[in-house]
Amino acid sequence: MPTGLFDSKAITVLTNSMDLRAARHKLLTSNIANQETPGYRAVDINFEDELRRREGGAPFVDLARTSRGHMTGYYGSSAPRVLDRATDLPGFDGNSVGIEAEMARLSENTLMYTVSSRLLKGKFNGLMNAIKEGGR
Repeated sequence: MPTGLFDSKAITVLTNSMDLRAARHKLLTSNIANQETPGYRAVDINFEDELRRREGGAPFVDLARTSRGHMTGYYGSSAPRVLDRATDLPGFDGNSVGIEAEMARLSENTLMYTVSSRLLKGKFNGLMNAIKEGGR
């Protein structure tokens, strides 16, 4: 089986991009859900750094945790590092979620996910056309 047909750099980048966008979507929706929770700190990932880390070819090895108090592994882990985002404008209750900014980030993230998925679909459609039309 020709593996070179499917291990394109573009497919890898788009797949990693979609994985990271999905992870970021969960964090942003969690921020929105906790917009009125006193003391809640907004979280996010640094998308560009995480994508660069995945493209760097670091080995993905899950670190063993023997206690819930242990930190999760970052380097070498496939999970993106979750960051406590610097506050937009902290409220009097210590909550750092600004709903307008979160909604804007969520919209941007959704748009970028959609773009990545359409590009990936186009890539696979091109491969499918090559397979179907290759013999003609």
